[in-house]
Amino acid sequence: MRARPSRMGDPLHNELALVPWWTTFVLTSAYLFGSCIGSFLNVVIYRLPAGKSVVHPGSACPSCEQPIAWYDNLPVVSWFVLLGKCRHCKAPFSFRYAAIELAVGLFAAGLVYRYGLGPFALSHFVAASIMIAIAGIDHDSFLIDTRMTLALAVTGLLSQVAKAYEAGDSLWQGPLWALCAGIGAFGLLWLIGYVASSVVGEEAMGGGDAPLFAAIVILLGPASIPLVLLLTGIQGMLIWALLRHRGGVGDHDVEHEDGWAPSERHVPMGLFLVLAALEMQLGGDALTDAYLDFVARLI
Repeated sequence: MRARPSRMGDPLHNELALVPWWTTFVLTSAYLFGSCIGSFLNVVIYRLPAGKSVVHPGSACPSCEQPIAWYDNLPVVSWFVLLGKCRHCKAPFSFRYAAIELAVGLFAAGLVYRYGLGPFALSHFVAASIMIAIAGIDHDSFLIDTRMTLALAVTGLLSQVAKAYEAGDSLWQGPLWALCAGIGAFGLLWLIGYVASSVVGEEAMGGGDAPLFAAIVILLGPASIPLVLLLTGIQGMLIWALLRHRGGVGDHDVEHEDGWAPSERHVPMGLFLVLAALEMQLGGDALTDAYLDFVARLI
């Protein structure tokens, strides 16, 4: 197969970047599409752990159970228009709904700006959406849905295929290396969790964290392993220390079927794995360069 010139990393691809108004239109469209997906992710985060359908019925106020009209369900905008309250009963809506919609919209625009329009950018957006849902559920329930982790791994493999296709490389070599790296990443994080649990005398890591890390490495590739671990550890420790300084992480109103319940010392590791992965998706090259420069200075 004859290699094609690589188009990876061109902002909106060269032909789009030549037309400023078209670039603005594409980025705005990406934001609007992403914010709508963010609205759907809010539904997934709330309903999936409860075993409810994410499709039916439509959105309703959790307090008065009145259906939310379409014009009250516009991503980001409706939250501010209604001042974060239900139109009917005036019960408050969490700002997290609008924050997720805004974040997913901006992330979609960022991916399109960095990678252009194509299967690689699309696969990374699908993966990011899955990861954001995983993080939201893990934050609320300290659970990582195995089905979503599997979906992320499959999306990661498809992303590796798309990357190879757009770069004109072999369609199987890159995905195979990513899969092997994912298996290795699973073993590495499982070993870290086992050692940490032995040291502290209690479960130090949830059973879903290692598979999630493996799926993230499949998505981002073998070179992401040290940086994802580093970013996860640093950001997790900083947030944990900040919450402890402000009076403790807080009580978690969560109890799993096996009787386990998180204490005030626990923070969901999946949340920080996802945060690190999202940072790598948008700024992986800059973060890698900074990391390598730091290591070089130490040596």
